[in-house]
Amino acid sequence: MGTDYRSYHFTWKDWVQYILKIAVKGAVIGYLFYDSMKMCVICIPFFVVDYRELKKDKLKKQKRELTMEFKAMMEALVTSLTAGYSLEHAFTDAKRDLSFIYDKNAMIFRELDEIIAGLKVNIPIEKLLSDFGDRSGVEDIENFANVVAAAKRSGGNLIRIIEKTVRSISDKISVEEEMETLIASKKLEEKIMMVMPYGILLYLRVSNGGFLNVLYHNGLGIILMTVFLIGVYIANAWAAKIMDIPV
Repeated sequence: MGTDYRSYHFTWKDWVQYILKIAVKGAVIGYLFYDSMKMCVICIPFFVVDYRELKKDKLKKQKRELTMEFKAMMEALVTSLTAGYSLEHAFTDAKRDLSFIYDKNAMIFRELDEIIAGLKVNIPIEKLLSDFGDRSGVEDIENFANVVAAAKRSGGNLIRIIEKTVRSISDKISVEEEMETLIASKKLEEKIMMVMPYGILLYLRVSNGGFLNVLYHNGLGIILMTVFLIGVYIANAWAAKIMDIPV
């Protein structure tokens, strides 16, 4: 059983990143929204949201990297097939070509090793690719596996079919990259907008500290500030959803 890319498990570096993030955010919220570090207990639900968002971002990045590595693998396969190699031998050739591009710990090498090992014990290539596609959670990989399986069953011109499929999937991935580039500036604007509420509160506290005293250390003020904080998180989630491009 290979790696399941449909889920993401935090590494120790991810946990350090998360802990540092919530420590800084907790201090900022405690100071700006409640003027009390003890009130950080109210922030616990927001920290859970941060954990889920960070995990979602890591999973999306993982799928994006896997997709790009898969694209490079497909291009290497086409080169080998055009040179006259069989599909089975082309995967070994593709691994050698990709070693000049990616680090040895790249995800695609784990998959190529499994495919090559499977082929050595006579597991059909379509079954190996289907398993990879199911575990990847990436539509392009699933489509490629289905095309190879259909081509094997029909006995058609496998090389030509794969070449057309690779070209189609590569074009789709290129379009997604262009879309990411086009909205990069908008994502930066979104991040700036999400920081603005904290900036405004900081400015008011620094320039006129007494202006916000009426909202601190009393029940009504805590409720109002909590509602405001919830509004900031809802706006952040809404903006992230608008900017999200599914892989």
